[in-house]
Amino acid sequence: MKKRIALAAGALLLVCLVILWTGNHSSQAGIRRFVLSHQTELEKIATDCLSQGRMVERYKGVEVEGVYPGASPIVQFYTGGRGLVPSAAYWGFYYSESGQPAAYQNVDMELVPVSENEWAWTDGTDNGGVTRRIDAHWFSYQAWF
Repeated sequence: MKKRIALAAGALLLVCLVILWTGNHSSQAGIRRFVLSHQTELEKIATDCLSQGRMVERYKGVEVEGVYPGASPIVQFYTGGRGLVPSAAYWGFYYSESGQPAAYQNVDMELVPVSENEWAWTDGTDNGGVTRRIDAHWFSYQAWF
């Protein structure tokens, strides 16, 4: 009886660890992996949002925030966050039809190159963020306020 309970507990722990490992869309590596492995479906969602205004609320546990207009509109996806303003951080990814990087929610901020595929922005206070290229039209973001 004890052996059966121990085996069941071990199996449950293993299942939980697999779910946590495969469902981690909050780390940069997790976001990148998620976008690249679901790119076709995500691109369909993004182009539908941009061209037809159609939007789904979620895709595989990731919130589709919507279209943020600007010179180069983006479709932003939210994967996680922590804290409350004035000490909050958010992260996720976005689709840029033009392939141009953008600040969080496509606000009009100067993006300062950090490297070939990474840019930072700030509003001159402690608010800021970074965006990193994942693929031609896909970027991850982190923003803090």
